[in-house]
Amino acid sequence: MEEENFHLKVVSRKGVIFEGEVISITSYNEKGVFDVLASHANFISLISKGVIIKDLQGVEKKIDFDNALLKVFKNNVEIYIGVEGLSSGFMK
Repeated sequence: MEEENFHLKVVSRKGVIFEGEVISITSYNEKGVFDVLASHANFISLISKGVIIKDLQGVEKKIDFDNALLKVFKNNVEIYIGVEGLSSGFMK
């Protein structure tokens, strides 16, 4: 049976902002809006405009930021806020 949730950790330079199990996240990259669900393919992306987190109760929470790095690996998602020093051509 496939998992319905995944572990999310959101970190800024000041420390951990959010950590826990979630159903989904929604954010933006250079291609547009996208969602991450449980068992998502592994990938890394620069993201912007914040992230919307849907927790296990279905409640949505928004964390605002301008730039961050998102990493999806084996049903774990990490978001590192404050990567504004990276060039937009970094991931190309």
